Formats: sequence, C-alpha cells, structure tokens
Amino acid sequence: MIRTQMAKKKCFRLSLFAVVSVILLLVPYMARLDFPDTVITRSPISSSRVENDSPETTGQPQFVYLVQGASRHPIPGLKATPNREIIWLTYRDKTGDIYFPNSTHATGRNRLLWEATERASKRNDGGYLYYLFLDDDLLLTNEKDKKRWWRKNLPSNPFERFELFLLDFQPAVGFPGYFFHLPAVPSPVGVTYNFDAIFNGFHRHTMSFMLPYISDLDHTSWFFAQWFVIHISAMFYNSNRVLCKAVYAKNKRHHSSNGAYTDSNDFRISRDYFRTWFNKNNTVKTANGEIIYLLQTFKTQAMYLDIPGNASRKHNMEYRVSTKFITTAFNKSHPGVQRILHWRSLPKVRNILYGSEKDEPDFFPDVFPLH
Repeated sequence: MIRTQMAKKKCFRLSLFAVVSVILLLVPYMARLDFPDTVITRSPISSSRVENDSPETTGQPQFVYLVQGASRHPIPGLKATPNREIIWLTYRDKTGDIYFPNSTHATGRNRLLWEATERASKRNDGGYLYYLFLDDDLLLTNEKDKKRWWRKNLPSNPFERFELFLLDFQPAVGFPGYFFHLPAVPSPVGVTYNFDAIFNGFHRHTMSFMLPYISDLDHTSWFFAQWFVIHISAMFYNSNRVLCKAVYAKNKRHHSSNGAYTDSNDFRISRDYFRTWFNKNNTVKTANGEIIYLLQTFKTQAMYLDIPGNASRKHNMEYRVSTKFITTAFNKSHPGVQRILHWRSLPKVRNILYGSEKDEPDFFPDVFPLH
C-alpha cells in the first residue's frame, strides 16, 4: 500500500515536471515573437456561424483570414464558409478570438499566424493553403472592366473572386489592386515591386522564410515589416508575387505620424538593416541558372518603382526555402536568421511545410531582373 502511494506520488511529480518543462520551453519562444501577454477570448475553433466568425469543424478550409482591428465588426462581403475560416485579433477590447493590447501591426499579425499554425498543424493535409492577412477597414470591390479579368465568368463576391484567383495561379504572394496599381494597359494579372499590406494572401510554403513578419524595426516604423515582405517576395518569387486586377482594395483609415508611434518612409533604414542578414561571400544559383550574390538585389535603391517581370502560375516553382539555402545565402549567426531557423524547426511548422516528408527539396529563387 505504501509502495503504491509512493509510486503514485512519483508519477505525479514526473507529470508535473513534464508539464512545467513544456511551458518553460514555450514561453521564451512566445516572448521572442513579441506576444507573451495575449489572451484567447474564444474557444480555439468556434462553433458559431455569424459573419466574420470561424466555421464549424465539419470541413477542411483552404483559406484562413487573419483579421486585426480595435474591435470585432462585420466586414462587407466576408463571412465564414466551409472553405474559409476567420480569426480575429483585437487590441482595444476582447470581442475577437485573441486579445492583444499594445500590439504593433506586425506583432499582431504574427500572433494571428501563431494561432493559425496551431490549428493547421492538427490537420493531416498540410492545413490551410493560404493565409490571408487583412486590416479591419478593408473594403474589397470588384473590377467591372472585363479586360482585367483572367476568366470570362467570375464570382460576384470579391472575396470568392480573390480565392478563385489564388487557386488558379497559386502565387507565393497574391494581392489585389490598390490606388498605386493603375497601369495604362489593362491586363488580368501583373508583377509589381510595391504592394500594400492591407490585404495579402500567402501560400503556406512561404512560412519557410517570409513569415512570420520581421518586426525588428517596429520601434522606428510599422511600414518596415511590409518592406521586408515586399523585398523577400521579389528576391525569391519574382514571377509568383501576383497582382490580381479583378478586385480592388480600399481602406478608410491611413496611419500618420500623429499617432502613438512615428512612421518613417525612409526605406533605406530597412534596406541597410536587411543587408546585415546576408553572407556577402557566398553566391546562390537562381531558378534560371544564374550564379549571383543576393546582395545584388539591393543595388542603391531602397524602394523600386518598376521591376520587369511577368506573372506566372505556380507550375513547378518550389516555394519552400531550404535550410541549405538559408545557411548558404545568409549569415546564420545573425539573430534574425537564427529566429527563422528556430521557427522552421518547430514541429507544427515542419508538419505544415513537409508533413511526413523529411528531405527538404532544393530551393532556387526566382530573382527579379537586376538593374
């Protein structure tokens, strides 16, 4: 009897030690991603079906919409479907699925990504195909000019239209037209360097490097996190960062320097910081067989206005950036690179990127034409 009680106590202590160890391992990484104090305000998978809510778990949605705003509210045209899950992060009140006060634009999106990957990793199909980040003031509308349609018949709901575009082209990054995307010659899709963060769709394999957002310079400007996305997408996926001209994004609010932080449009700061990530001594092989230094992609410009290129469907393009490529092209001792390597090593992320596959395919970037 005494031995039995002692055995139970020992078993309890071991179980308690295991739980505490897991928590201690998890908390530092959560803190490094800048969301140690977030609160889940709803169950991980909501069973309600109201507008902008998560769908029931009967289906396996391909799209997860990650919305960030002060308070939860309806977004015109966007509601849950069997193929579309929606997760809200709010920073002023607890009306969303996640409450994250005092978050920045990038750290809020990273917290949403963390939640989405938690859900995706529990599926046996690789999880969501696309992670769509949007601001809560998004107004997505349709382009009526059929010269900008890639199909003769498109859905009337702009979100369904954009999802169809993602399925048809499967870009690494897809984004709608914005006020500075007004080309003289109508065409269904295009390639552009600069695109706004208001509504971006990321293929799940871009989690191998591009996501999570780089928030290192948020203390200087919230704009810089999107600059990193823009430059990485041009440097890795030139033909597969695709502008969809059949839908158009508008937003009611615009950040200004009068807020709680000061925005900087001096993208030389983000450019020069990102240069420190690279191994200047190593060359890489690109998708078209060239041997280049990735530092060449910076030249002297901080924000390219026009980069040649043609939008392409995915075909055989590999979006998963390999560990071999990262440790060759980048300075693996740099804290930012180490953070990416740690993120990739998380079981839930590896499950999304590779499933049961253990061997990483080689990665050859589709680099934008160098000037």
